[in-house]
Amino acid sequence: MRITTTSVLVLAASATGFAQSVAAQADANVNQLSVYRCLALIAAAGVVGGIVNTLMNDGKFRLPEIAGGVLCPGFIGNALIGGFASVISWSLYGAGAGIDLARQAGERQAVSLTMGALAGAALVGFAGAKWLTSEVDQKLLRATVNASADKIIPAEHRAAIATAPALEVFKTVEGLSPSA
Repeated sequence: MRITTTSVLVLAASATGFAQSVAAQADANVNQLSVYRCLALIAAAGVVGGIVNTLMNDGKFRLPEIAGGVLCPGFIGNALIGGFASVISWSLYGAGAGIDLARQAGERQAVSLTMGALAGAALVGFAGAKWLTSEVDQKLLRATVNASADKIIPAEHRAAIATAPALEVFKTVEGLSPSA
């Protein structure tokens, strides 16, 4: 199944609609959202961002696995990292930064949760999951190069390739003669 931009936008819009309905329901029950409900909504937006990253990179939902000695987190890991990153971002830089959790619920200041905060949480979740995906891809590519090196590269160059930075690996492999 090929993921298109339209399907990603539909997923993001449905997640935003869900968050709005939960917030509206909370507003109907209580005049303000609790800190924990705001955190849950921010985390949910980050999870959506992590899932969108998964769909854009892989086009499908992969379960976590270990390949070539590298832990590939799959969509579950991307979703968890997205949720975690969005909560941390909102708590440090968003409306959550000014909340004093040590105060009693009645004394605590009102919590603000805007559409901008939810969209920002989804974006941070996407970026956090993208970072994780990039790190895993880098390790997988290094493992692939090392596995290939064992088959086609002379022994004197393998040690340099195993631990060298990417540019050094490229120059080493580029400098090899085709008959090696």
